[in-house]
Amino acid sequence: MKKTKKFIGLIAILCFVMLLSSTSLAAKGSFSVSKTSATLTEGGSTTFNITTTNCEGQFTISSSNSNVVKVSSTSTWVNGSTTITLTAVKKGSAKITITASDVGDNSAEPQPVTGSRTISVTVNEKTTGGSNSGSSSSSNGSSSSGSNTTKTPTFKSTNQKVYTTGDCNLRSSWSTSSSATSVSKDTELTLTGTSTETVNGYTWYRVTYQGSTKYIASSLITYTKPKDDKKDDNKDDNKDDEKSSNKNLSSLKIDGIDMTPSFSKDTTQYTAHVDGDVDELKINAKAEDNKAKVAIEGNKGLKEGDNIIKVKVTAEDETTRTYFITVTKGEGTEIDTGLKLSELIIERVDFESTFKPDVYSYDLDLTSYVEKLDITATPSQADATVEISGNEDFKEGENVIIILLTSADGNETATYQIKVNVPAEVMEKAAEEENISLYILIGIAVAVVLIAIIVVVRRHRANREDDYEEEFLEDDDIKIRSDKQDGIGGRRFANYEDEEQLEEDDEQEESETRSSRNATLDEFFNTQDDDEDGPRRPRGRHSR
Repeated sequence: MKKTKKFIGLIAILCFVMLLSSTSLAAKGSFSVSKTSATLTEGGSTTFNITTTNCEGQFTISSSNSNVVKVSSTSTWVNGSTTITLTAVKKGSAKITITASDVGDNSAEPQPVTGSRTISVTVNEKTTGGSNSGSSSSSNGSSSSGSNTTKTPTFKSTNQKVYTTGDCNLRSSWSTSSSATSVSKDTELTLTGTSTETVNGYTWYRVTYQGSTKYIASSLITYTKPKDDKKDDNKDDNKDDEKSSNKNLSSLKIDGIDMTPSFSKDTTQYTAHVDGDVDELKINAKAEDNKAKVAIEGNKGLKEGDNIIKVKVTAEDETTRTYFITVTKGEGTEIDTGLKLSELIIERVDFESTFKPDVYSYDLDLTSYVEKLDITATPSQADATVEISGNEDFKEGENVIIILLTSADGNETATYQIKVNVPAEVMEKAAEEENISLYILIGIAVAVVLIAIIVVVRRHRANREDDYEEEFLEDDDIKIRSDKQDGIGGRRFANYEDEEQLEEDDEQEESETRSSRNATLDEFFNTQDDDEDGPRRPRGRHSR
């Protein structure tokens, strides 16, 4: 009996553990930050990520000395990962504190997640160096002995939109003497790498512009999107006197030459290639507003290598926008020999017909939920490495996958971006399917336990009946043999001649004894069903 109870107890514990493991769908919530310390130069900046695990909610970010280090946001909602920017104001030190102010885990009955993380930031005084803006001839009088390439900065991968604070150059490397691409103020760039190291007097950031990897001083970018040009309606209420600020092109073409990328009025940077015998280009540029003026510079007297052609549009209100065309002149030179993807395949998605090596951004809408996409990215250079980030734990709304290519020597990179949109109805359907799976698992666990209990009870009862029946049979057989021997012996000596009658009497007595025994067994088992743990019947039916 005791062994049986222990066995049933073990089964009950096993059932409890199975149910506990099946219902614990969400582990305890927690959060982390991507760095614990940082060193900046005055005017520089860096970023860090707040990442939540099985939780979401509001976080506060504060600086112990905002005169030294400023934060881009003092409060933010995080569900997955969010990037925060730190900007160095002046020399000194500050501690950045990230606190979970209103955060709960993802369990059925959310529990609060508390705590804080800190980042120690040291800001060094900015050293004197050459300018990264304007022409490439600025060298502040110092010797160009090649010392600009003595140090290679280490970049931390990121993915953010940034904007130039003025007209400046995007460099092909972190040297102020490297080749440059001129861009105008408020040009949108994709920030792919940040650094805290000072090289050639600047903290360099890695960016992607028109599909090419460039480098720019951190002080020349901002994370704040510039405001659209607006007219001051209070200056003059007479609409006839208002002047148009439209400085967009409606079309831009080069006769006989293809430009990359395809023209868009909001895109100001283009590239093209011409043979070595071409000295002049015929450019057709038309303004969107017929009151705007268009001027073209640099399309004559092309030299070998890169040539910058400027298409300047002056609006009626005298504001301007410049479109740049980088024309590479050289016989046999390809338009783009840089690192790129030669193939991009996404399992169960018709993506091959959509993908083009020179297109670096894509949009993808999910019709059913998946935790991650099965992506095959093949670089154009066999020895290049491919790093895919953001391809896990998709949440509702927009999710960004970054594919970063890096050449074998580390000097060339390219970045592709896939924006994965997960609609609310897809998330709801996934949650319903997850609940159905949970209910099935719980039902199976309960059924297994019930079957095990029934089997144990039946085996126990069968064993108990066998034991008691064996006891009664043994005791009654002993009594029958004893009574029979006593009767035969006594009566044989008393009346030996009537032996046949004696045997008949013994058989009748034995039959009555067995009937009595069966009635006693039935009564005993009926009593045991009512009180299983009651006292056991004494062995045998006679006293000694």
